[in-house]
Amino acid sequence: MHDANGPAGVLALDIGGTKIAGALVAPGGQIRLARAVPSGAQDGGEAVLGRAIALAQAIQKEALDAGWPAPRAAGVGSAGDIDPGTGTVRFATAAIPGWTGLLLRERIAAALSLPAFVDNDGNVMALGETLHGAGRGSRHVIGLTVGTGIGGGLILNGRIYHGADGIAGAVGHIIVECHEPRPCVCGGSGCLEAYASGPAIAGDFLRRLGADEPAQLGLAPERLRVREIAGLARQGYPAAQAAIRQGAAYLGAGIASLLNLLNPQVVVIGGGVAQIGESYLAEVRRAAQGHAKRSVAGAAILPAALGTDANLVGAAELAWQSL
Repeated sequence: MHDANGPAGVLALDIGGTKIAGALVAPGGQIRLARAVPSGAQDGGEAVLGRAIALAQAIQKEALDAGWPAPRAAGVGSAGDIDPGTGTVRFATAAIPGWTGLLLRERIAAALSLPAFVDNDGNVMALGETLHGAGRGSRHVIGLTVGTGIGGGLILNGRIYHGADGIAGAVGHIIVECHEPRPCVCGGSGCLEAYASGPAIAGDFLRRLGADEPAQLGLAPERLRVREIAGLARQGYPAAQAAIRQGAAYLGAGIASLLNLLNPQVVVIGGGVAQIGESYLAEVRRAAQGHAKRSVAGAAILPAALGTDANLVGAAELAWQSL
């Protein structure tokens, strides 16, 4: 997806709690001048927005110095619930303090002197994978990112489905457990994210161990990551294998509900947990197909193809569709 030559198309930004990525993206999805900086989220929302604007301006200048045409617009994927009409952050978690309420579209458009279009990062990931990644050629696609949380987007008839208030696609908050449900960071309980995210898998793994076992395995529970659990699973540790299977089973059950409700052609799964690999995805497929109606269970469940590029490509496509 990277091409160092040719003219610019749209300036794309991906703003998250850990890093801010930016690039110029050509109409065919080719990424040029990709750059990234830490978000510095602990400094607050205004500081994060300032870094995003500075990164975009630096890319603009680099393109101008190279003699490329000016970008036609800016497309932005952002953490949080985004009002797609105004580009305002309706709600964001404490991952970026002070992000709620920021007028992203207005501020970015003014700073860059470009039309700007903003949407949730899960939505733009799904759009990027639909048009240029694992969902290419399909019109009805569900995109999932499974990592620290579970996000995603719904692409229906080739476009992002926003729902009545612009916040459809909160797939991590499908209810998968009603009996003694676990609390979720959203304030609810029993959500898919509380059972199938990276921290959920890590918590389940630790519950399966004895009190002294993490230290014997050389693990620091407070810094435990799914990649370490996956490594232990490959070595044959039963607790690691069981925790990953359970996380996959819950994700598959959540996907089955989406298949029954929306009848997509493809479900694309990205994020850090999906990088466990094909054994994990096979468990997800098995659970999804076991719970879904037979008439919809044939939807393809595929790993994301674009990796971290999906958000930038999708943000650019958001701008192209909106112009």
